[in-house]
Amino acid sequence: MKNNHAISGLKISTKSLATVSLLCAISIILARVLGIIVPIAGLPALKLNFALLPLIIAGIYFGPAAGFFCGMVADILGYIINPQGGAFFPGFTLTTALSGAIPGIIEKYINKIKHLKIINSLFVFLLSCGFFTVLFIKKSLYINNAILYYGDKPINVVLIILTAIILLAYILLPFIINKLFAQKYKDVDRIYFIVTVTYVITSLLLNTFFLSYYFGKGFLVFLPARILTSYIMIPLNTILVLIITRTLRLNRGEKTDVQK
Repeated sequence: MKNNHAISGLKISTKSLATVSLLCAISIILARVLGIIVPIAGLPALKLNFALLPLIIAGIYFGPAAGFFCGMVADILGYIINPQGGAFFPGFTLTTALSGAIPGIIEKYINKIKHLKIINSLFVFLLSCGFFTVLFIKKSLYINNAILYYGDKPINVVLIILTAIILLAYILLPFIINKLFAQKYKDVDRIYFIVTVTYVITSLLLNTFFLSYYFGKGFLVFLPARILTSYIMIPLNTILVLIITRTLRLNRGEKTDVQK
């Protein structure tokens, strides 16, 4: 006889509940034990970890409700186990819960979205525009007599060209990842899109807003460093989710995208 449990009115099997619980535990370990805190403006405002991975997988495999509860429980239990020197703030719990729910919601409707590679590249382009716009607004970056300055120092032309090449490479990154992984992972564009949208909404927008409220600092104080971090974390999370989900399918005896 198959035992079922209910999560927000949705039935989930005992086996699935155990898997979601395991993903929740992994998220806690990745966030509270293996995570690194990087100070911004002297404040512990940037956490580098892979706690998002199990939450995305929970949302994709078990739906938005299971993903939401997985994230919520992971944040609350994680705080009880290791508060990391800060006070409990419900806003961070909400964003962690949404980190599990958003992938589940996107997974339901993503088949209706076309040209994912182009959309993924557009996201990277907009992030780059946002980064430099913030620097110009803060007047950290400005132009004087046709010379680009950062702070009070002129920027070398070679450095400007190198930066432009790196940015172009990042904009083309969704196409590069697709080229490298598409034969083995047919859903690479889908996963890249899910990770990007989830990261932008939860980490760049909501968490940055809550950090500015929590520490009493301006939104733009935290945003540039968090955008730069997204250049690394989004591709890494995408690749890791691809590898983990394919492994899970193999262990469950399901056909992979290559085998279908």
